[in-house]
Amino acid sequence: MSKFALTSATAAMMSLFLVTACADENADKEGSSTATSAAEQETAAQDTVMDQPVDFSSPESVEQTLENIRQQAGEPSAKKLKNAMDYMMFYDLEVKRNKEALQKKLDGKTPNEIIGMVKRFR
Repeated sequence: MSKFALTSATAAMMSLFLVTACADENADKEGSSTATSAAEQETAAQDTVMDQPVDFSSPESVEQTLENIRQQAGEPSAKKLKNAMDYMMFYDLEVKRNKEALQKKLDGKTPNEIIGMVKRFR
């Protein structure tokens, strides 16, 4: 009986992660047509911070990196990166749901590279 509960809970969590990741991606696409000049300025800011290597050497540096992305590129970009990290934590067999292994794998990569890694999984 506990195997059934565990299987159901696992399926529910996987669905939740997948739905939230897809919802954020769709929201970014829908919101992009509203303000062209503001979007161009935001894109320029995103390009700079989203193309710089991240420092994931410690949990504190992970939070600082996410905060920098949130401030410079905006909340949608930070959410997209966080969702990509959550997705890899759950589905990447090399990581095996180990935060340290995930940080080690992602340390030195750019946010755009991390998001691209997740797109290859799907």
